[in-house]
Amino acid sequence: MKRFVGFAIAVAAIVIALHPVDAELENHVFTSRADRLQLIVPRGWRESDAPSYPGLLLWMMRPEAKIVLTAEPFTRELYCSWPVTCRTSHEVNTMPGKLACALRQKLTNQRMRIGPVQAGPKENEEVGLPSVWFEYDDGKHFMRQAVMLADDRAISLVLSTTTADARASQVRSFEQTLRTLRPLSAAELGASSVQGSAAPVPSPPSDAGVPDAGTAAAPSDLAPAAKINPVGPCN
Repeated sequence: MKRFVGFAIAVAAIVIALHPVDAELENHVFTSRADRLQLIVPRGWRESDAPSYPGLLLWMMRPEAKIVLTAEPFTRELYCSWPVTCRTSHEVNTMPGKLACALRQKLTNQRMRIGPVQAGPKENEEVGLPSVWFEYDDGKHFMRQAVMLADDRAISLVLSTTTADARASQVRSFEQTLRTLRPLSAAELGASSVQGSAAPVPSPPSDAGVPDAGTAAAPSDLAPAAKINPVGPCN
């Protein structure tokens, strides 16, 4: 089982790099304040947010089936790691679709049988976290993966089983979990804990002078740097 679990996490991390976890789990409700996400664990699944693997936000397990949740900051570096055909394709016109395209190309190199990309549930779109999903397998591991992009997070939810029949039997649990996945609001987090909430800093006028050493502002007085839009040129 350990080999099976490791495979599921490795697949989830093909495009999305993993990072340390800051989260809590109470009454089958999982909350990650660091990633500003929450979901409800489906009934009958054993769950844990213990960091048994670096960066794994949450795992949920039943006999011969596992669902894992990962999230990573959506950066220019991550965006530019996607194949140029995925970033520029006119046939793929959503950002989750472009992420799925990148992941599918990676999986092709792993000799996976890969199904078409499908639109995720309307509940995700209604909370501002639209998703897409697709299935793939290598004959030994059978997966369904959904991907989403928040303002600054790339998110992945993966169902992994050891047979095609087991995957089909757990699709309902996977979809229930996916429908409950939502971003936390600023009110739930507290305004001071929302990362990246500072307004962009406007550029100074062209004739602005440079303060000398005696008048330069202390670091604590400087406005925070503007957040870099992940989507942009990849020169």
